Amino acid sequence: MKKINKKYAEIMRQADNAVGRKEVVSLLKKAAIIMSKSEENLAA
Repeated sequence: MKKINKKYAEIMRQADNAVGRKEVVSLLKKAAIIMSKSEENLAA
């Protein structure tokens, strides 16, 4: 679980520093996928 949170935090940091719109959107999509995986683990 901590590994997922670290990945999520790192991607959000990258999105915060991203320059282009496409770059930000792709990073936010990755973060959303990681967060949904962590929520699946909590529900199961």
